[in-house]
Amino acid sequence: MKKCGQICAAVLAFALLISFAGAQENDNPVLKGQYLGQEPPGDTAVVFAPGVVSTGKEHSAAMFTPDGKEIWFGRLYPSVIYFMMITDGSWTDPQIAPFSDSVTNSLYPILAPDGNQIFFSTKRSLDDPARKLPGGDFHIWVTKRSGDQWSEPVHLDENVNFGHRQSCGSIAANGDLYFVSSDNKGSVNLYYSALINGNYGDTLALDELNSPSPDHSPFLALDGNYIIFSSFRGGLGRSDLFISFREHDNSWSKPVNMGPDVNSKYKDEYPFVTPDGKYLFFNSNRPSSLNPNAIEDGPGNIYWISSGIIDKLRPDN
Repeated sequence: MKKCGQICAAVLAFALLISFAGAQENDNPVLKGQYLGQEPPGDTAVVFAPGVVSTGKEHSAAMFTPDGKEIWFGRLYPSVIYFMMITDGSWTDPQIAPFSDSVTNSLYPILAPDGNQIFFSTKRSLDDPARKLPGGDFHIWVTKRSGDQWSEPVHLDENVNFGHRQSCGSIAANGDLYFVSSDNKGSVNLYYSALINGNYGDTLALDELNSPSPDHSPFLALDGNYIIFSSFRGGLGRSDLFISFREHDNSWSKPVNMGPDVNSKYKDEYPFVTPDGKYLFFNSNRPSSLNPNAIEDGPGNIYWISSGIIDKLRPDN
């Protein structure tokens, strides 16, 4: 009887173990609602969708389409672009974008304000899109949506892709392009190119915002009244988010550090303000609930915070 009891207990324990393991394997949360059903942040930045969107491998902004039904972001290892969308009321798991591949590397996706164009950086060669550009070169390409399909990406011309490495930052409501270009000597600066008759014109450096240190990942507000970007010019950490407001004469105000509610002593970069204007998203390699120590240089997690921080930093406040 005692032996039977021991055997029965062992069988029950084994069954519970198998049941637990199965639950763990299939226990993917069903995400519903706006912003993947995540609890909205307040005035302190928190990790967005830990374990789903944020995995410690993200290397871009996280951007929502104007209707809030899609989210786009990039990851390393491999370097590809992911998206999630609402289907039958629930969010899908992250999927690799149809125009993205790990062979030629795809990163830094940027949605146009209408959600129907994505600009991104890739090493694909213009002569042979299946092959890489030499070294660490990245060029900006664009793909357009028609229905539920994305077009073959198109390479932007040398007015934009003139340097060693280009990455997109933001598309204005009128189609103008705000982006980053670097040379092979380490100079990284912000640039602007106006969309003229369907093509990008001469590129201008944003000298009012640039510094001798690397400046990158600009985000332009939908109304064009402010710009947020990341800079290594000094502040709370290795790189911080700065904000500049458009003046009455169309110039830019002196960039202001966005402060400790946003920035950390680590790398903070790739800002994006949601189309509804409610939240600021950005990327950081700081320690978090997912990683007790800072993530090594390159990837990070995606954070979000109430956009009220922007109003607090306006010069008239």
